[in-house]
Amino acid sequence: MELIIYHLMIGHCMKNKLLKDHFLHPRNVGMLENYDQKIIVKSDQCNDVVTFTVTIGNKKIKNIQFEAYGCGYAIAGASLVSEVVKGKDIDTGINDVEELLMRMDISCSNRRCVQLSLQAIKKLRENVQTNECTT
Repeated sequence: MELIIYHLMIGHCMKNKLLKDHFLHPRNVGMLENYDQKIIVKSDQCNDVVTFTVTIGNKKIKNIQFEAYGCGYAIAGASLVSEVVKGKDIDTGINDVEELLMRMDISCSNRRCVQLSLQAIKKLRENVQTNECTT
């Protein structure tokens, strides 16, 4: 019961409707069993940790799921980012997320939490490029 009340309190405090929706109804939650890449990012400012598992096909993100431990903004950001990049090539996904975040009115402290998932996708791009160079 306490968790549900806390969940509703955090969601109530979020001013951005899109992020609030992703926090209250996160998409792509879980871990893929068969994945090509696993990306873990941790905030250097707080205890937020986000893990993505991703399958890649034809240079596109075929499937993506996440687990997040952290604040509501970190959870909402992981959900939002996973939904935006799914089905796209990595660079297009990154650009789409960056454009979306630029248009959002989010405080600096909360923006860092949301951008943690963007950092993960950039790390994914580095990993994929490294693997292409070695094969």
